[in-house]
Amino acid sequence: MSYKKDDVVSVITNAGEYVGKFKSEGDSTFIITKPRMLIQGEGGVGFARGICVTGKEDAAELVFQKTGIVFTTPTSDVVEKAYVESTTSIVLNSGGMQA
Repeated sequence: MSYKKDDVVSVITNAGEYVGKFKSEGDSTFIITKPRMLIQGEGGVGFARGICVTGKEDAAELVFQKTGIVFTTPTSDVVEKAYVESTTSIVLNSGGMQA
């Protein structure tokens, strides 16, 4: 699948699911900016501030090795709105997700 720069995409790996803005793709890598890991909480699905439990918060980008990716897909409108709220000061009527 082909993405344009800054398309909001979901990257599913064996380690978890991530949402971010598409930056680039190489022969062996797939890069997103402003990455967020999806987590399940008491109130439902939301975004972690980091990309892994021990990683720094608010990483600028995440480079995936394609061998670790199960698949990528455009992000749903509901999740994209929640992602925008999570990564900017813009508040949208997203409903259903925790930013």
